[in-house]
Amino acid sequence: MRLKPFIISILSVLLFSVNSSMGHEINNIRPLLLEEKNYTEYWEQYFYLDDGSLVTSQYLVANFPWPVGKDHGIMLGTLVTPDGKQYVIKNGRKFGNWGYKEDSLDLFIHTHRLTGDGNKFTVHLENTMATANLELTSNIEPFNHESYSSNDGFIETSFYAPSLNGNGNWQLGPEAGFDPPGPIHKVTKAEGFGVHVLMTDKVDKLIQNWTRVIGIGTSEEKPFLSAIIRPDGTEDFILKLITDNSVSDQFSNVKIKYKDMKKDNNVEYPKEIELSATSDKGTISGSIKFNKKFSHFNLKEELNFFERSFAKSSPSVINFRYSADYELVYKTQAGEKILSGKALGEYTDISAAKKAPTKRRRNRR
Repeated sequence: MRLKPFIISILSVLLFSVNSSMGHEINNIRPLLLEEKNYTEYWEQYFYLDDGSLVTSQYLVANFPWPVGKDHGIMLGTLVTPDGKQYVIKNGRKFGNWGYKEDSLDLFIHTHRLTGDGNKFTVHLENTMATANLELTSNIEPFNHESYSSNDGFIETSFYAPSLNGNGNWQLGPEAGFDPPGPIHKVTKAEGFGVHVLMTDKVDKLIQNWTRVIGIGTSEEKPFLSAIIRPDGTEDFILKLITDNSVSDQFSNVKIKYKDMKKDNNVEYPKEIELSATSDKGTISGSIKFNKKFSHFNLKEELNFFERSFAKSSPSVINFRYSADYELVYKTQAGEKILSGKALGEYTDISAAKKAPTKRRRNRR
């Protein structure tokens, strides 16, 4: 009989642990607004437009130290125009000036909005720098990376919309030097992806580098690659072949080799990726080459004085964004195919914040 309370207490602990982990599972509809001090959650979208421009947006919710405070919303976006000029679109707001719906993806931060209903999505960016409107569809079910835990937190990652296709427009505003606003640039084709990330530790404790490549254009089968290397050296790779409406093959035993390393801001990044993998259908191997540069985006370089002083202790995140060419040999029982075409590619390097040198005090005599 004495064992009964002990067994009940053990079961209670296990049940609490299960419920706690289930409560932290990523939810692609709305932010979870967790209490952890390093809680960060964001929906990030990347699009290549058929006029040669690039649009990115990150709808982020996080707990920050004073004076910013918890449950703070930030929209950080970029527009790289066809002539290679980059415009940063960003606004931050306290809860109340940002919000969401409980039962559907409908997230607004200031004048920026991200919505989703079934396979339909819209992205709206609007401030004095620029405006962008995109109407999109994604017919492929989400892809998830494995959950990963550090000593003080965890990360969960879901490509909530692995293959977004649609149309839209963009326009530069007074902050970009156009008063009245510049002409509206209409695009008949926008291609990209949407990813949702939830984490409760600093990002440098959870990711060392992250490569993302998605095939674009008219090819029937296109590669989708998301390759994460963790701080402990473990690898979490997703490699699939996708069409407009489905996954035609998915691979395991993925091997990646980074080549033609370059350096910028004292950070190395690859210009070429060699890969090989196997599936139940066959094998795939080949290369992806980053050629046309969109931008090397270092957030800390875009901050004002107040933001820069606040971000001193934050990890360094540098995004190397390129248009890429891929050429892959795909072998199955049906034969051998050469898959080649254009892709949207990014390599992200993440490192801990550099500690300021300590000043030695002279001993007074």
